[in-house]
Amino acid sequence: MNIMKKTLIASILFIGIGLTHAQKNSETNSEFGTSTKKGKNIEIDGVGHKQSFSSDGGNATVSGVNNVITINGFAAKLEVSGSGNTVYVDKVTRVVLEGTTNKVFYRESPTKTGKPNISTTGVGNSVQKK
Repeated sequence: MNIMKKTLIASILFIGIGLTHAQKNSETNSEFGTSTKKGKNIEIDGVGHKQSFSSDGGNATVSGVNNVITINGFAAKLEVSGSGNTVYVDKVTRVVLEGTTNKVFYRESPTKTGKPNISTTGVGNSVQKK
């Protein structure tokens, strides 16, 4: 009887851990492309995504065309590539922009200056405090 109880408790524990891990990883495939959240990292690739994500210190990558992405929480690093993407983020430390007419709007940055570290390659890209 003791062995059955221990086995049952261990099984419930492993199922709970598996469900917790499954909730942290999600992937969406659609006609627009893919969007994935793996642990703390967010990856969006495609055309015309309009999505919101929660982040607690991970990295976010947005690539493609005309995506509108909202990131609630803190992104340590935000990379945006392609054309015409718009990203709204609550808090960000570093922003990397590549391509054309990509826009990032942020509320705050934990850096000493209060502005994220910005690297831009391309034409018409912008990062603005909102």
